[in-house]
Amino acid sequence: MFDEEERDAKDEVSVASLKDPGFWAQVASTFGLVFAAEFGDRSFLATIALGASQDPLGVASGAIAGHAVATTIAVLGGGSLAKYVSEKFVGILSGSLFLVFALTTLVPLIFP
Repeated sequence: MFDEEERDAKDEVSVASLKDPGFWAQVASTFGLVFAAEFGDRSFLATIALGASQDPLGVASGAIAGHAVATTIAVLGGGSLAKYVSEKFVGILSGSLFLVFALTTLVPLIFP
């Protein structure tokens, strides 16, 4: 009985993982990820300062265009990179670089 339930659960998981999330689900998840990552970032704060001191429409247009170009480069680069490098390697490399950057930031604070 337990084996049958386990098989059913595995079948459901494999079918669920193959389902396409759909265009709008991808848009919503990407928006949420980018918004959370950019909120409070230095570029975000700089854009606020520019918006306060200059024409908000011009600042918004420039910010949207700049972010669109940067995101296009990231998407195309990621698509090309995925053909040659495994996702696991990218995770290990980015995690390692994050730790190196954290240490190089921390060391001058501890030993001035």
